[in-house]
Amino acid sequence: MTRTMTRAAVAGLAALLLATGTPTRPAQADQDFNMIAAASLAIIGAGMIGDHIRGNDIWAEGPEEPARIAFGVGAANVRHDNEADGDLTSALFRVEGRLPVKLWRFTPIVGLELTDRGSFYGYGGVALDVFFGERVVVTPNAALGYYNAGDGRDLGYPLEFRTGIEAAWQFEGGSRLGLAYHHISNAELGERNPGIETLTVNFAVPLGAVFGD
Repeated sequence: MTRTMTRAAVAGLAALLLATGTPTRPAQADQDFNMIAAASLAIIGAGMIGDHIRGNDIWAEGPEEPARIAFGVGAANVRHDNEADGDLTSALFRVEGRLPVKLWRFTPIVGLELTDRGSFYGYGGVALDVFFGERVVVTPNAALGYYNAGDGRDLGYPLEFRTGIEAAWQFEGGSRLGLAYHHISNAELGERNPGIETLTVNFAVPLGAVFGD
């Protein structure tokens, strides 16, 4: 059962990433948000079913995790649309703190994203780890924060919401290497809401390993 669920999770993530290959599209955020929301619900549901099959309490609080710092590199605006700035793809760097506390099963996160076009996004939110076996962990997450376009894409409003999914391999010692896809939009708070998608490779390491504790 665990192997079946793992293959299903990987196949779902592959389908999600293949969908980003569309070269142009109308400037609208709903499609990507809905896609991520549906994938997140499917992953969480599969995790709860797995817990139930293994005899675990699906309503129990999540296990304790170490504080982690995550670094991500990749690209912003990986899905182009037909607006004037719809093809402004940028190199992206992310640093994210994953706190060692649990809000039920959710892990609080805080982070910062910068692009080579001077765009800035500072955010805070929550993430939910769903394990498939002992090593594969898929993490839906949601956040909100302040966005400044710099010379990058104008997203229409300073307050922007971010939703996404990360699929990672957890090593001995708690470090993780994974691939993450995120969507950022303002939920129609601004006069325009084109949205933007990011694709990054992430490496998360426990703070104890960084500082030698």
